[in-house]
Amino acid sequence: MKLYMSLAPIIGLSLSACGMQARDFPSLSKRPYEDGSPIEEPVAPPSAEMDTLPATLKNAVESAVRQSETAHQIFMKNLPNVKQSVSAASGAVPSSESWVVAQMLLSSLETDRSPSVSALADIDSLYMKRLDQEFTGEEQGAAKLIARSRERIEARVTSQQQEIDGLKSRLR
Repeated sequence: MKLYMSLAPIIGLSLSACGMQARDFPSLSKRPYEDGSPIEEPVAPPSAEMDTLPATLKNAVESAVRQSETAHQIFMKNLPNVKQSVSAASGAVPSSESWVVAQMLLSSLETDRSPSVSALADIDSLYMKRLDQEFTGEEQGAAKLIARSRERIEARVTSQQQEIDGLKSRLR
């Protein structure tokens, strides 16, 4: 009896759906505005090419590049020692002495690369600001020159992260 009582509302609802008229639903045909051309994203005006950056911008870009290069040299100098420590701790029980030493050196290596990450953030900021200026017409050119330096810094940061990720995977 209880089964019939609980089925009654379900049957009633399903039968009520059958009684609806076709005119109760919106049409699925295209609306007139759907045939129009799609809305296009604004495109920045073509920028004039520059051979050199303005002095202030050039100094800021060069500073970021120097910071990245210095951090990368320190990273590369310390990398062999960390690799050796991780190799010694590979397969070791977590919390063992060799594992803890390898973790500490790996953390130190991450600290060594942080100025590179900071330099990438700095040059990203300069690049985005310059792109905005070019888009609004305030300034022309220079974004491509900044992008070249940015790509070099990003390549260093990426290679450092790959090294760290590879070392971390050996300690698990």
